[in-house]
Amino acid sequence: MKKFMKNTTMSYAGSLFGAFLFVLGINVMIVPHGLYSGSMTGVAQMIESLLNSFAGIQAPEGSNLTGALLLLLNIPLMIMVLRVTNKSFPVKSIINIIFMNTILSLLPIPDSPIITDTLTSSMVGGVLSGFGAGFTLRNGGSGGGSDLIGVYCSVKYPNFTVGKASLVIGVIVYAYCFIAYDFNTVIYSAIFTFIYATVLDFTHHQNIKTGALIFTTNSEAMHSVMRKLKRGATHWEGKGGYSGQHTHIFITVVSKYEVAELKRVVIAADPRAFVVLSANVSVVGTFEKRL
Repeated sequence: MKKFMKNTTMSYAGSLFGAFLFVLGINVMIVPHGLYSGSMTGVAQMIESLLNSFAGIQAPEGSNLTGALLLLLNIPLMIMVLRVTNKSFPVKSIINIIFMNTILSLLPIPDSPIITDTLTSSMVGGVLSGFGAGFTLRNGGSGGGSDLIGVYCSVKYPNFTVGKASLVIGVIVYAYCFIAYDFNTVIYSAIFTFIYATVLDFTHHQNIKTGALIFTTNSEAMHSVMRKLKRGATHWEGKGGYSGQHTHIFITVVSKYEVAELKRVVIAADPRAFVVLSANVSVVGTFEKRL
């Protein structure tokens, strides 16, 4: 139990640390150069710019409204997702969203860029934010925005992937940048987004699906997985090669985003469970891809 609590605490801390790195890359490297993120953060930046231009609404000097606007955008997205997912949607994601958007509004923005070269700053910002977002996902958290849209789309529209959702958001943000700013802003913002997405995938997991082979002496563990993750499994009887004791063996396949939740559910139901995760799994057939 102590080990489980320690792992849970570390995962929460890792998720929040990743969120801080993401915000650091945005506020310190991207915003001072007037660049935009091709995600929901970019949408929030776009709205802030429009409020500033047409309504004269400005944040206090040294801060911005992006965090508050992003939090407001995430509220309907979270409600939308909760309607189509199970009731055990991770509390960690909600905590992470609130923390990230608070830091996004409060973390001071330098009066002048720390790195004067725009290209270098966009690359460093992409690495920082991408690693932070990927680290958050590795620890079972979510920064909201595109993640929440991906959850909804994976349930309602199986052929509409997270990548397509991110692409649509990016097109909207960069179309605005192209109209409101010069072409260089669009190019450097796109470079940031490309590096961000690449580092995120590298930090998290490269593959879309992860096979999970679970050995457990408690069949309730697998029932918990099926109830909470809404995943099926294949079950057969086994026998310990050393102990000679009879055991239950389960095999299931989950998306990379469900791995952390899978491990928590199984260990909580059966602390003696033996779990083997296999990466680079290719699935042919009716497998529901989820965020």
